[in-house]
Formats: sequence, structure tokens, C-alpha cells
Amino acid sequence: MSVIRMLTRLTAVAALRGQTWADKRVYDSDNTPLSQALLVDEGAKPYIVVYTDADNRLDQNGTDLYGMRRDLNLVLEIGVASKVEGKTGSMEVKIPLTDEGMELALDMVEAQAIGALFGDPQNDWAELLKGLVLKVERMSGQRGASSDRDHRWAARQISIICDVVSDLPSGVPVPEDHPIRKFIEVSKDHPEANMEHVEQICEAFCADKGAPQWEQMQATLGVRRLGLRAIGLAPISSEIKLEATEHGDDLTDKQGEAPILRKITHDDVQMERDEGIGLIDEISIETNVITIQPKEPPDKVGME
Repeated sequence: MSVIRMLTRLTAVAALRGQTWADKRVYDSDNTPLSQALLVDEGAKPYIVVYTDADNRLDQNGTDLYGMRRDLNLVLEIGVASKVEGKTGSMEVKIPLTDEGMELALDMVEAQAIGALFGDPQNDWAELLKGLVLKVERMSGQRGASSDRDHRWAARQISIICDVVSDLPSGVPVPEDHPIRKFIEVSKDHPEANMEHVEQICEAFCADKGAPQWEQMQATLGVRRLGLRAIGLAPISSEIKLEATEHGDDLTDKQGEAPILRKITHDDVQMERDEGIGLIDEISIETNVITIQPKEPPDKVGME
């Protein structure tokens, strides 16, 4: 489940309601075929369906899925099958049920919808949407219509391809300024949007206290435990054979977190150059290898 995809869609629904000639007729993911929806008395008036289509993740870097750029397709499907009466500013506009009239109505509703989503500074839901959307990559539109004499209708599909905030990895607590918490706040301020069920889902995510720090890092980077141990960010498993050197103290963390890094110098190791020629004279390496103190054997030769 992508919480960010869900919140992007539902925030757009709330931001559009009452802001266009579609009025409150803005629906979340209504799968009713357009030709049928427009023949219903209420549906004949301008209406908008919002849904999220493709959600592609790009620029993959290993298994770091949460850091990938996203192409989320936020879709607005606008339809009209009747004459339209609405206000533009302070003026009342009446558009007849003709081919030209329906096309004009679609143009107006599209412009109003884009303005409500990205151009209204007084709309709290629009402000939240702009917090979820990092960048709009591109927009495209596609027209649809029926020329049936008894059932004439016109429709337009607007695709907004956008990069959105990443979902939180498993075990990572929700930050105080995250859009998930902002959604709860805006939903409580605007109960008329009827987003209480989504608000409860967000509250459940916020109630999670989170996993240990090293597990959060592993989930964020998408690496194996072995890889995390190699960079000193995970506890050493009890199943791993302990290796010892004759330098330094045992630095194992007794609290279950990552062991402290120990710095060793060229007195401890010798390392060949990448080309395999010569030795490095001065090196400094940080490692979390378990160490022990050497025990000196007793001197068997007595002193007179």
C-alpha cells in the first residue's frame, strides 16, 4: 500500500469539491463507465472523477527503493452531458447543450480544476497537495465524446505526471512535519470533506513508535544485514565467528546497537595498493571487528 499515492489522490478530491462548475460532484476512483455515468440525472451535470493510474519508480540505485524518483499519474476525468449554468467571478454564465457548448464547459471546468489544485493559496487542501507533490513533470489531455442523437456527451481526461514525496520505509516513525500528519490536521479543520476514515489510517501510522535506529537505516537503504554490519551500522550477529586481533579492546555494544568503530593504523595491518605494486606506508581504517587484549606469556628465564 502506498500511503502517499492514496493521500495525493484524496487530497486532490477534497481540493476540487466546491471549487469548479462540477461543485460537489467530485468522486474518488469511480469505475462507472463514462457513457453510463453521464446518463444519470445528477451525472449529466459537469462532474469530475479523480484517480491515480501509473506509478513508476525511476533512477534506481541498487535496492534503495525509497530514494527513487516517482512518476505518479494523477488523472482528472471531466464529463458533461447537459447545459451548464455557473458563475465566473460575479457573472452568471449559461452554456447551451450543443457540441460547442459542451466543449466550452469542459474548457472552463479544466481551467477551474487546475487553478483549484495548484493556484489557490486560500485552499488548505491545495496547500497540502503541493506539499505532497515535489514537481509536476508534465501534463497531457485527451478528449472523448459521443455524437449519438439521444445521448450526447463530451469528456476530457487530464493526466498530471508528478514526482511525489517518498513513502516512509517500514519501521521509520512519521516526522512531525510530514504530510501524513498535515493530512490529519487539515481533515480535522475541514470535517465537511468527510475524510475521517483516511484520517484514522494516518493516525495509525503516526502511532507507530518505530524500529531501532539501525533497522530504520537498513529499511531506508534496502541493504542486507551483512552489508549494514560491514559499514558499522548494525549489531554483530552471535552466529558470526568472532575474529580477534592483538590490538585494542572489545568494543561490542551490549545494548544491541551497532558496535563502536575502532581506528587502526599501519602498525596493525599492511595493505597492497590497487595496482598490486608496493605497500601503503600510512593508512587509517575504521572497523568494528571484535578485538581482545593479548596475554603475555610468563618469562621462563629467571634473572639473577
